[in-house]
Amino acid sequence: MTQRLAVNVDVDALHLYRDIHGLPRTGASRAAWLVGVPRFLEMFEASNLRGTFFAVASDLLDPECRSVAEDVVRRGHELASHSHTHPYDLIHRSDSAIAREISEAGALLSEVRGSPVRGFRAPGYNIDDRMRRVLVDRGYHYDSSVLPCPAYYLARAAVISWLALRGRPSQSIVGDPLTSFESRYPQRISSGVGRGLVEFPMSVLPWIRFPIIGTSLALLGAAGVRYLGPALERMEFVNLEFHAIDLLDAADVPGSPLIGKQPDLARSVSTKRQAFEEAFRRCSAARNDTLENFAAEF
Repeated sequence: MTQRLAVNVDVDALHLYRDIHGLPRTGASRAAWLVGVPRFLEMFEASNLRGTFFAVASDLLDPECRSVAEDVVRRGHELASHSHTHPYDLIHRSDSAIAREISEAGALLSEVRGSPVRGFRAPGYNIDDRMRRVLVDRGYHYDSSVLPCPAYYLARAAVISWLALRGRPSQSIVGDPLTSFESRYPQRISSGVGRGLVEFPMSVLPWIRFPIIGTSLALLGAAGVRYLGPALERMEFVNLEFHAIDLLDAADVPGSPLIGKQPDLARSVSTKRQAFEEAFRRCSAARNDTLENFAAEF
């Protein structure tokens, strides 16, 4: 069976990382859109890949960020929803607040796309039945919010607790750790709330459930990715998730309080890109497409 490869980028503005670390929001933080996304577009073009970009819709009220998003669409990539304002605690908010976040994002992103937005990824990977119900009601075709990796949830809980002890409460939340044990295979939800949606979990390795995402690939480096190569090549469906910050480094955000705190910025862009491109080479025989197009096949 031919392997399928989806590559996708969460375009989280840098102020969202300040929220994680309990740092104040100060100054502009458009580097994710104005620097990170163009670099991903160039890398995908060099590797002949089509991708899905999950956008926080309110970012596109800025004309320059919107222009980059329009370029994403012009180049044949998918623009999908990452909510309207990316509240980390969206899963804990009221039904009306959840509906408003999804509806406002959908309206703006559909306008930029020129067609109805079809895909969603929840802030912080935290999805529940209430969100799925809203997605179905508004005509979404798929969700890609599940990261089936228990170690990730443990690490996040540890970081949140450590920051709280230091008097810097994080805006991030742990969420439901049971989602870390969900299936690692794409599947159409066949009954109950969310019926009809296709769920695309982010890829993890079998058994150990090591996450195959930009952060872990950057930490491994190209040599480490080569070591994991045989396992990656055997995966039937690879849903490879990045963040726009993955193609930024400290030189792109001089003086930022995130330097020294956010590991994504600690390695050079060139080193990270080498690791990412090694992963692409390992999946060179795969059929690549956007998540939206893959959802139509289920």
